[in-house]
Amino acid sequence: MERLGNTKLTLKMTNNNCVIYRCPSNIALVKYWGKKEGGVQLPANPSISWTLSDLHATTKVTRTEIEANFSRDIQFDFYLAGERKSSFEPKIRQFLERILPFMPQIKDFKWKIESTNNFPHGTGIASSAAGFGALALCFAEFQRMDFESKSENNPMRNEGEFLKIASKYARLGSGSACRSVYGEPGIWGETVSWEEANDEFAVPFNSEVHPSLKNWADVVLIVDDGEKSVSSTQGHDLLKEHPYAQSRYNQAQINLSRLLSLMQQGDVKGFISLVESEALQLHSMMMSSEPYYLLIRPNTVALIEKIWRKRSENQWPMAFTLDAGANVHLLYDKSYTSEVMNFIEAELLPYCKNSLYLCSDIGSGPIKI
Repeated sequence: MERLGNTKLTLKMTNNNCVIYRCPSNIALVKYWGKKEGGVQLPANPSISWTLSDLHATTKVTRTEIEANFSRDIQFDFYLAGERKSSFEPKIRQFLERILPFMPQIKDFKWKIESTNNFPHGTGIASSAAGFGALALCFAEFQRMDFESKSENNPMRNEGEFLKIASKYARLGSGSACRSVYGEPGIWGETVSWEEANDEFAVPFNSEVHPSLKNWADVVLIVDDGEKSVSSTQGHDLLKEHPYAQSRYNQAQINLSRLLSLMQQGDVKGFISLVESEALQLHSMMMSSEPYYLLIRPNTVALIEKIWRKRSENQWPMAFTLDAGANVHLLYDKSYTSEVMNFIEAELLPYCKNSLYLCSDIGSGPIKI
């Protein structure tokens, strides 16, 4: 198999009618919240994320050529964890329709899509990021193989170009998925802070990150594993008329510029402060929208306060962040793994639903299997 991004392994070849990719989820450090008008999932502000190496989706796509597709309809079946999931098919169809202009050969085949997550559904991990990231990589791989069979001048032979295309396709399924195709921190959204940054796809932050911020991990503390009262799609829509939306977009630009500098300089205290502020800004936008809503829970707040208190007492390099939900991501320097895990087991488990938490290293990209 071949790991994409910053680590290379031996490639295990597959035939040209079956492709399998494993793609990690990610956790945003500067949050994507709000969409531009006039495009498909174009971000209103830039964002940056770490990939969660050990929390991933694996997707196998098999194609069978259709001799006479008179309907010219897109034909596919979708399976999640071995079971046919027709409820997911509208989103998959929308994804395929969106990438069809770039891959018209989609209508020449029937597609069997089989996906699995290695974490429970509904635990607040960005399963759509991992799932659409893996799916986009599979279809980009088919496109690369088709190019290869027809032309010696295949632009997708270049790994960077291949990942940009896969990232663009992933964005058309789930915005945050576009950042999951990189092992390096992924930047998505136009910004003067990073010249290569783009609204259409994510790019890797391949500048040298200071060693003090290279060896971190994430523990996801599960507060609530149920459906959110307001979906992320609905939350993005509420930004359109939000009184503080433009101020938030401006602040995100400032925060991204600051964070890139902090990561290069190794300013751990500054990094922690900014990452936590970003999480709280995200939820403050929810609480001040119209209608307003609240996704954090009492145990979310209790966990945050516990983390603050322990850090103050021991000066451990650890920070919390939040996605658009109740669960808490505890980011920490792996040099303190023993201390942090003891802290979780001794003090944080009472605030986790069914004592559930999930652990992941940070920083590995997708793998072709």
